[in-house]
Amino acid sequence: MSAVRKLYLDAYILVLALYVYFNKGIAYSYAAEILLLIGVGILVFNFRKIELPLDRKVLLLLAFLLIGVLYIFRGMGKYPLIDLLRDSFMFNYALFVFIILYFKEEIPYLLQGIYRIYAWYPLVATISFLILSYVPYADELKVFGNISLLHYKYGDMGVHLLVTVLFLLNGKIKLAPRYFVANAVLVMYLFLIASSYSRAGMVCFIATFLLFFYFSKDKILKSQLIGYMRFVPLVLLIALPIYLSTSVKENFQGRKVGLDQLKENVMSITGSKAGTTLDDNKVWRLVWWGKIIEYTFGGEYFFQGKGLGMSLAEDDDITMNEEGDLRSPHNFHLNVLARFGVPIFFVWCYWLFLNFKIFRKKELSSDSLIYLSIVTVFLLNASFDVFLEGPMGAFPFWTFVGIFYSSEINYSSKKLGVS
Repeated sequence: MSAVRKLYLDAYILVLALYVYFNKGIAYSYAAEILLLIGVGILVFNFRKIELPLDRKVLLLLAFLLIGVLYIFRGMGKYPLIDLLRDSFMFNYALFVFIILYFKEEIPYLLQGIYRIYAWYPLVATISFLILSYVPYADELKVFGNISLLHYKYGDMGVHLLVTVLFLLNGKIKLAPRYFVANAVLVMYLFLIASSYSRAGMVCFIATFLLFFYFSKDKILKSQLIGYMRFVPLVLLIALPIYLSTSVKENFQGRKVGLDQLKENVMSITGSKAGTTLDDNKVWRLVWWGKIIEYTFGGEYFFQGKGLGMSLAEDDDITMNEEGDLRSPHNFHLNVLARFGVPIFFVWCYWLFLNFKIFRKKELSSDSLIYLSIVTVFLLNASFDVFLEGPMGAFPFWTFVGIFYSSEINYSSKKLGVS
């Protein structure tokens, strides 16, 4: 590995660690975007050495990038260029896939860095949560923008906890037994915390783990997973008192830590009677999603969508019980529908289908199953939150997509460049 390639990959691992550990707190550092631009520069400089994968999933990603560029031109003159570029990054972050594919020979080195990140994730996330909860003025620690460095979205926490669990259970993260147990307790504690503040985090974690277990074709791994499940009650018995002793104030949505909150969250998911705040939070999403379906499938924006540059919340006249400026609905797939129209939405759905159908492959390896499951949990969380539109979700998501594709795709003998 050349010094330049190693330097870029080391920077890649460092930036990824920052986003995994600090989440929204460094969203406005633009570290992921800077890394992306440098990576694109490397691709351009080495254009003749880039191999073109013969795979429809990758070719569709190239098509999405081209569509994003065309929609930028469509919105020029109507909206500020910065807003057009900002919205176009919902597809532009997919460039990380091509960067990963270019570095396919160095992916084992990259993976070792990723495993180290997630080995420390439970401890780092626990310390950050406790500092933010108990240290006076910790929420005033603002490094990038007007957001606390320790501010974390709990739906995203559920996603990264699932990644940690998959790596732990499959031996990607190798720990001594006592550290393995400590990590398991911290994961359970953080899962209870995330489930208190985010129904999406709870659902995404549980659903994807069950999906992983169901499609696991490795009999040895499956028996190991069943063996680990016997220890879940013991881990819960240790983590639950710690969780119940965590006394923190309600967040801006009126949610708090405690068994009552967990019960309300579960009841709201199953359709039982829930708290007013939870119901209100669900209603405005459904109203917004209904409007998008109405003006696309049954309205004037069927073919072309509304485009880029505008705040969909304002344009769709949606009033939310949320903090901050929200430009897009809490569903990435419906964001694609609203901005690009029904034809492009169906192309996106076809890309999803091409990925998900791999679950049915008879020769699906345990490694491929891990990374496909990780891709799935990101997509599930993106169905309930603004996640893949920004670097906190998009950067790790497209990184894992690239890693997954690197093991699944056959390369042609032709190059992208002219030899």
